[in-house]
Amino acid sequence: MPRRAKIRPDEPGREKVLAAGLELFGERGYHATSIAEIGLRADIAKSVLYHYFGSKAGLYEEIAATQTRELLATVAEAVPADPDAPRLRAGVDAYLGFLAARPAAWRLLLRDPPVDPALVAIHERLAHEREEALNRLLTRRKKLGREQPQAGLVGTAIRAFAEWWYEHPEVPRALVVDAIMDVAVAAARHLPRG
Repeated sequence: MPRRAKIRPDEPGREKVLAAGLELFGERGYHATSIAEIGLRADIAKSVLYHYFGSKAGLYEEIAATQTRELLATVAEAVPADPDAPRLRAGVDAYLGFLAARPAAWRLLLRDPPVDPALVAIHERLAHEREEALNRLLTRRKKLGREQPQAGLVGTAIRAFAEWWYEHPEVPRALVVDAIMDVAVAAARHLPRG
């Protein structure tokens, strides 16, 4: 286990490491990124990374968890405060807007999952947390729990369209949102309620 570095409490290394780690993991993937490269990009000693995160895997988990929280906060802010108001379009638009503004997070969360078994478990846990939270955020209160098949299908559509849109950024976001809404409408019309 690496020795803990002596870090002053006011040293701004943690945020620099998070930013550099997100950029590099997003650009190159987890396995192709070294701790030395993260330290170089953050302009700090590797020992600072170990001080704050313990390991490269610890850094990956913190970055993925932070991006998940920020994504969900962005969606929560975009949906109407009234739990019975339509929420899906505003939430999907906010979700896609977040990803478009943060391509490194987009790749980290949706496109380039790690292959290390411990990190796969972290990736899957966070994906499940995002799916459950988005279901709660995007479903009107009176429909929560009753339309699980539709919610699952719409969640799959959101992920699939987000992955497709990453490869086709020339398509306006509004059209991608419309396509996801079409899936939601078709699911509501054709699938039985839970």
